Amino acid sequence: MQRPTVGLALGAGAAKGMAHLGVLMTLKEENIPVDIIAGTSIGSVFGALYADDADLNLVFKIAATLRHEQFVDVVLPKVGLIKGEKIEELFRLITKNKSFNQLAKPFYAVAADIETGEEIIINTGKVADALRASVSIPGIFKPKNLGNRLLVDGAVKNHVPINVLKMHGADYIIAVDVRFGGRIGTKHKVQNIFDVILMALEIPHFDSIKQLCNECSVLIQPDLSHISPARFDLVQECMEIGMEETRKHLPAIKKDLNTMGVI
Repeated sequence: MQRPTVGLALGAGAAKGMAHLGVLMTLKEENIPVDIIAGTSIGSVFGALYADDADLNLVFKIAATLRHEQFVDVVLPKVGLIKGEKIEELFRLITKNKSFNQLAKPFYAVAADIETGEEIIINTGKVADALRASVSIPGIFKPKNLGNRLLVDGAVKNHVPINVLKMHGADYIIAVDVRFGGRIGTKHKVQNIFDVILMALEIPHFDSIKQLCNECSVLIQPDLSHISPARFDLVQECMEIGMEETRKHLPAIKKDLNTMGVI
């Protein structure tokens, strides 16, 4: 008899998504099994790396030393402030230009079709192409042309892709929401155009925050409300907050998985 399938859903949140790294490090250290992964926006990036059994300590070192000029290529605005070629090249590097079928675990990246409004779930082709589509924040990144579709950040439709895991047979779902930390609003000041766009993307999801608890088995929500979603220089702090919050949920996760015969 096959054991229950454990799924991991990693949500959107731009720079706050660095907390995902702390969550993943803690789950790995505690030998929590994960069979299937889905990610939206920054969650798709860390989801792809985890699905490929990447060295998370190395991922942290890379993230902590990255500078904006290494992944931002600004253009005169037409359909986005950032062309996206640099970050796509970065994705090709960190994913070793692998295709989905070369990953160690099943992985699904979530994007949105800007022309039809559809949620697009990607699990074929090059992983880097899917990540580029999934992180294409409207107004900041140029949309990604992929498979005759014009794709933008999956958070437009689905900021924590729990439904994707359910669709693909997950029995126990650990979901990570780095945007809200269990609260609506923010404790940091909106200071620039990036803050305005990123915070505006959060507003449509305010009403759905409470529903997340009912949709998954465990919901991990690190409190990052004091951190701007544009602060990619705070990798260490975000990672530590992600670790701390995950440790709070470990007893319940282990108890559940033990009862289910998973561990």
